[in-house]
Amino acid sequence: MLILRNTLLDAFEATARLGTTHAAARELKITQTAITQRIKVLESGLSMTLFLRSRRGMTLTDEGKALLQYSHGTRELEGQFLGLVQGKKRQEIALTLVGPTSAISNRLVENLEPLYSMFPFLKLHLQSNDHADRIEMIRRGEADLAIVPPEQVPNEMDSKVLRPDRYLLVASAKWKGRRLSEILETERVIDFYESDSTTLRYLEHFDLEAKRERLFANENAALIKMFIAAIGFGTLTENVATPHLQSGKLVALNRGQTVEDPLALAWYSRPKKMDYFEQIIRSIK
Repeated sequence: MLILRNTLLDAFEATARLGTTHAAARELKITQTAITQRIKVLESGLSMTLFLRSRRGMTLTDEGKALLQYSHGTRELEGQFLGLVQGKKRQEIALTLVGPTSAISNRLVENLEPLYSMFPFLKLHLQSNDHADRIEMIRRGEADLAIVPPEQVPNEMDSKVLRPDRYLLVASAKWKGRRLSEILETERVIDFYESDSTTLRYLEHFDLEAKRERLFANENAALIKMFIAAIGFGTLTENVATPHLQSGKLVALNRGQTVEDPLALAWYSRPKKMDYFEQIIRSIK
């Protein structure tokens, strides 16, 4: 099949994704010297440095990050063009959307479900990541779209404000009827991980304070089971908590009051907005 993309870009993209010329050479089945030469030719032709080189590997410069976005865009355009002129099934397009666990597990699958039948050539990967700098993942080419707090969206990217997550303070139904002040004084907070301040922010919002140490369970099902077993209390998004409240296994504390967590969808502008890309953006609420 005719390939429109430059082999220099292929070498550059593989090195950016894998972090070393050795790994890129192994993937592309050429020598490491060939990878190095192609990157040098690209840097010379563009009159810019694309990578910072160190013993730990290759890190993209700001110019390299910009070129990586261009490279991804040309790959999508090539697939669309070849599909049109050859009258064949469109080339598969792989995209990755990264976001916090709450958003990925609670709203994304439902939002995006129709797209998998609407665009069968589209391989849309959903990745939950609560620790990484998700904006930096887009810059490095590890993700195409990211759900982040609105204040983290840089000027260089396009964005869309999403419906905020709404958090409830919940506990085991075994504690029904107990005063909130007593629970805060004697029971543990359970959060996803040590740097997760969701419950602490909730308490601060209502001028409340937990008195005991925190426990951690960085998986929704385990967290909910610990709440139900009365091991501790904490926050859940409203839509995650609702089935367990309705079943009588959990109760809402603090009179069921919620705190909103603002969210935005961020992405780099494409050379041309593809129909599937626009539909992804419209579908995420």
